[in-house]
Amino acid sequence: MPAPKVALIYPPVTDPTSGYHSLCYLDTYARSRGLPAADIIDANIEAFHHSYTDAAVADLAARLSEPVAPDPLGFYRLEQLQAERLAVGDPDPAAIRAAVATMQDPVRFYDYDQYRHAVDSITAWMNCVGAMGYPGQFRSGFSPNAPAPMMLGSMKVLRREAAIARINRPFQHYYENSLLPRLAGRYDVVGINVTYQYQLPYALWLMRLIRRAMPDAFLIAGGTEISDTWKYMVDKSRLFELFDELDAVVVGEGETAYEHILRSRAAGELPAGHANVRLHPRHGAVRSLPLIYEPIRDLPTPDFSGLPWDSYLSPERFVYYSPTRGCYWNKCTFCDYGLNGDSPTSPWRQNTVDLMIRDVQRLSEVAKFVYFSVDVLAPAAILRFAEQVVERGIDVRWGAEIRLEKYWSAERCALLKRAGCTAVSVGFESGNQRILDLIDKGITPAQVRTTIEAMSGAGIGVQMMAFTGFPSETAAEAMDTVKFLADNRKSWTYGGVGTFVLTSGAIVARHPERFGIENLRPIPDSDIHRVLLYDEPGVAEADRRRVDAAKQALDPCDYPRPWMSATDTPHTFFYHGRYGTEVRELTQAAKRLTAADQHTAYQANGEFVGRPDDALLTAYRDEHGLFEGDTPPAGCALFRRADGQLFLIPANVERVLRNFTAPTSLAEATARTWLADSTRLWRLYASFVAERLLRRASRASSPEVGRAPAGAALPLAVR
Repeated sequence: MPAPKVALIYPPVTDPTSGYHSLCYLDTYARSRGLPAADIIDANIEAFHHSYTDAAVADLAARLSEPVAPDPLGFYRLEQLQAERLAVGDPDPAAIRAAVATMQDPVRFYDYDQYRHAVDSITAWMNCVGAMGYPGQFRSGFSPNAPAPMMLGSMKVLRREAAIARINRPFQHYYENSLLPRLAGRYDVVGINVTYQYQLPYALWLMRLIRRAMPDAFLIAGGTEISDTWKYMVDKSRLFELFDELDAVVVGEGETAYEHILRSRAAGELPAGHANVRLHPRHGAVRSLPLIYEPIRDLPTPDFSGLPWDSYLSPERFVYYSPTRGCYWNKCTFCDYGLNGDSPTSPWRQNTVDLMIRDVQRLSEVAKFVYFSVDVLAPAAILRFAEQVVERGIDVRWGAEIRLEKYWSAERCALLKRAGCTAVSVGFESGNQRILDLIDKGITPAQVRTTIEAMSGAGIGVQMMAFTGFPSETAAEAMDTVKFLADNRKSWTYGGVGTFVLTSGAIVARHPERFGIENLRPIPDSDIHRVLLYDEPGVAEADRRRVDAAKQALDPCDYPRPWMSATDTPHTFFYHGRYGTEVRELTQAAKRLTAADQHTAYQANGEFVGRPDDALLTAYRDEHGLFEGDTPPAGCALFRRADGQLFLIPANVERVLRNFTAPTSLAEATARTWLADSTRLWRLYASFVAERLLRRASRASSPEVGRAPAGAALPLAVR
């Protein structure tokens, strides 16, 4: 039999700024073994672009004219869903097309004012699209927000057709009118890669639709999320209750498993002979073999030519490259990554430096930016790689996640910069030595400081990652982490401080007595035990709020993933590549006023909307924070910022903001404001700009000549 015709699909919803590398790795490996190429379909980016076609816009308008329907799960109250609709404006296809053009333009993209306006427009569009399903199901554009039972591992909920259908309504028009007609009757094998947990509800619905449209196709799925589902499923015999539409899943690494599936299908056989392939029981009982890990030195240079490069929301190409798997440290007690058995990560494997150079040299001909998508790179290998890049004159910009080793002297960091290193991401986890020792991180805060100073001093952007709430951590120890970042602010560009979550495979979960916790238990009604609850001596609520407030104030970035200023995103690397370690000052300056801005035209970044009843405002407050207390304050107008964020604006402030309904300079607006105190008014303008309630309509041509009148910002909105 001839080799099967294959389609490989990457489902919604995830980062639209670049293609992911998983399917390209599989397809490149199969082709290196003599098999024909698959058709790679990035349904994530296709569904987005389809959403503003004329036919889809008409469908969207019709859907938004309907009243909000109750949640079939009963998880959200109808009032909550109606409150989320307050963030939804009128669909504006022209605005979304202009925003896409800005994201793909190599000049406008790097104008931060235009960039921010594009992000707000895309977020507003996705607010509209998401309202067809669960209003509010997309945050910041492409950060899915599903009902908690759907994400916390309830098989009953994940198999509930009405709920899965509803969360997929935003893309149903794309599925029915573009994707399924393209698939039906053309392919023998269809594979779906599920990388992230939040893609799972969309992938499950796609599996149903494809099975109905293509009953004879051999349908498979793999990826990190498929493996994690198997790993954390309490009763693994129930795997195909969740994936009933599939013929097989790949658990673990997939290159040789994928080849085995294709060769088996070409021979008219079932792929029963590979350890990482799990067949649906309807194909007969097969004894599962111990999982295997790929010998990655046999992998060819990944070929990304099958991705729709002109579709991504970026002006540059950015590719992910994985020359290692696992972690050479492999000790951190919180870590639980991959099919790791008794260790925190999968077994450590690393390509030779010669192979890394071969791959990156070829990739640099395709993309200017290469990101090492790995758990960690060994320091000596990075240094030898950098030496070879400089010696061979390879023109590439790259970044990676690294450990904060003593190895990184100022001289070695300077070499990395000469070799094209643009930014690195570092997990320093905590600024408190006791917590670092409990984590078994193998570093000290003093060492971290020395390393990030060396990196930053060489012109390499440092993106910091940490968390609070590790078992037994006190509020004072949590504040050590915040203080460390604040004290070393000049040595890092962006970062985040999250909150500890216990996963069931971590060393903490296997030896809870070492960490002072007890009564470990799964989330109620979950069948997939990703996260565990536990008991420990509590931190006072007031202290917790103080820590959370300090974390929030530490790094007030404009945007979370997938946009610029979030750690590790393509856009963040692009901006580091253009502006270096000054990137943060550039973005922060966009939120400040100077005397030179008096004659700059500004306009309201959003619109005033009719104030709903207090019950809806209270429901919105409970989810997002809009005001304090039990009752919404009287006399405030409701303003919806361009990205959908709501603000309650006091009446005296409302009058000032309405001056900017059309583009107006600050000087003109001041002249219109009767009996205005110019200093107080300027401080109000500064607050508008800082909160992004005003945006620049055009750049002032005059140079900066000094700061505007000083003074603390006025409270301009009740949040």
